[in-house]
Parts: sequence; structure tokens; C-alpha cells
Amino acid sequence: MSDETEKVRYGRAQKFRLSPKGTEAVAAYTVMIEAAKAGSGRAQFDAARATWGASLGLGAEDGLFLVEFEAGGRTVSEATHSLEGCDISAKVVKEAVDRLLKCGMLEPLPAPPPKVAPPRRYW
Repeated sequence: MSDETEKVRYGRAQKFRLSPKGTEAVAAYTVMIEAAKAGSGRAQFDAARATWGASLGLGAEDGLFLVEFEAGGRTVSEATHSLEGCDISAKVVKEAVDRLLKCGMLEPLPAPPPKVAPPRRYW
């Protein structure tokens, strides 16, 4: 397989955070949400989300996923748990994470260094 089609797999405990590009996208999404609140309803909100997503090369629903990872290092399962009320499955969250990683909006957090074992004592 070539490197382009090879899928990188992350463990269940892998945490993700916003990249600088993702932080800018969330800021633009927040501004768009505030502007849409002053609008006339759901149709205007959906149109604003579509315009926001198209300007960044994202889907309209990707803003929801970016906001979930705004708080810092979160795993896919933590994001899925937070989005349960929106009726979003773990599969959809994983697909969104893969998509956002590819376009540079999310980045994986480096693994913490392993704990150093205490020195062994010989009595």
C-alpha cells in the first residue's frame, strides 16, 4: 500500500487537541454561531454553517467536532460521550477525527513519558 492510502491507527487512549489551524477554525465557528443567533431561524443557521465549512474545506457538521476538542486533550470515547445527546455514534466521531486529522485541524497529543520505576532496594 502507498503512504497516501495507508490509514494510521490510534489506540483507545490516544488524545487529540486542536492544531493552530483548528483553533482559528473554532474561532470563526464561534463568530458564525453568534451571528446566526441574530438571524431568522434554522435555515439561516444551516446556511451559515455550510458557508463556514465551505470556506475551510470542511463539512458543515465538523464545527461541532472541533468545538468538542477545543478544551484540550480528549479521546474519541470522551468526545462520543459528550455528543450522546446529539445522537452521534462512535463511528461518526472516529470518521470525523480521521477527516480533521487529514486536513490539519486536529493533532494527536504525544504520549506521556513512561513512569520511572523506583530504585530497587536490596536489604
